[in-house]
Amino acid sequence: MPPDIYARLRDLAASAHSRPAEMRPVLLRVTTDLFVLHASHTPQEIHLYQEMACRLIDDADEATLQIVAQKLSQCADAPPDVLRRIQARGGAAAQEVLTNNRQIPWTELRQISASGACDQACALAARADLDREITALLAGRPEREVARALAANAAAPLAVENLRLLISRGREDLDLARALLARGSLSLDHLPLYLAADADQRGALLRIARQAGLAGLGRPDAMAELDAEACARLEGAALRQKRGAFALLLAEIIGIDPLCARRLVEEESGDALTIAFIAMGLPREIAARIFLIAFPKVAMESAAFERNMKLYESLPRRDAARVIGAVSGDSRLAAALTRQQGRRAAPAHRITNAEPESSKDLRDYLAARGAAKT
Repeated sequence: MPPDIYARLRDLAASAHSRPAEMRPVLLRVTTDLFVLHASHTPQEIHLYQEMACRLIDDADEATLQIVAQKLSQCADAPPDVLRRIQARGGAAAQEVLTNNRQIPWTELRQISASGACDQACALAARADLDREITALLAGRPEREVARALAANAAAPLAVENLRLLISRGREDLDLARALLARGSLSLDHLPLYLAADADQRGALLRIARQAGLAGLGRPDAMAELDAEACARLEGAALRQKRGAFALLLAEIIGIDPLCARRLVEEESGDALTIAFIAMGLPREIAARIFLIAFPKVAMESAAFERNMKLYESLPRRDAARVIGAVSGDSRLAAALTRQQGRRAAPAHRITNAEPESSKDLRDYLAARGAAKT
């Protein structure tokens, strides 16, 4: 440090005790600015700054302290005692030190990751120098905030088991799911986050599901279409315009949690529901009628409707079941649907000449709807 700057620091230190309390935060900011001007300092300079800063920290406001923390965290010669005093104050300044200061011992970082306060763990999760052990400890913590901060840190070295743990939690946490998807490098492990994905990410996930399903090519597909009774029940539920009841019936037929079924039903683009229809074996024409009856926002938007109907052509049923199984958290769903539909196909006692009651109701409904428009 040049002699003139050192002299100014010494003069400021000498007059610190006589300054009004409201001037002390300004004095802390000025002395810190002078200290960090240069990369290297003598032991005498470090001691002088430490002595002065420790006297002024207690009177500093939160904003000033955060600025000081930002500057010192990037300074290799920052006195450890000053950084500890800032951490002891807590708040944003302490989090700044935890996130960016490279002087903190690894043992302390490990202790914070394992049992530190939530705000400390969040700050730690944002560090750019995390190793796999600390990352694993943070991934195992129960707080949502910690999981989100870790997922948002692209530099965090998430092992496969840690990623899968966070993804399993992401089903119920939209912010966490989006942070995980934003990390990129989508794989089959990311399928459970389908509902949180944007259009491009969904397209990528479906391609991944189809690629994974290529191993099943050439095998006999034992899955028959959904039986007439179940189709009629679904159409009837759609006619009643009660989405909650429709979701419950969907959950019963597919064998998923009702809350998951409700999310499929409420998803605005309709493609998640279309994938569920494909997975259960609902014929395409019935799916189209259900969208027209109960989901007019999707049906009346030609691009969305065509996109969903094209899924029937491009997405094999076992791959659709794989997606729904991942979203619902039940990896056994695809196999269960195969067995279930195989059983449904066995007793061939469908009445070919009889029209399902729901189809008659649908015809009457559409006729009334057309009359109302004219």
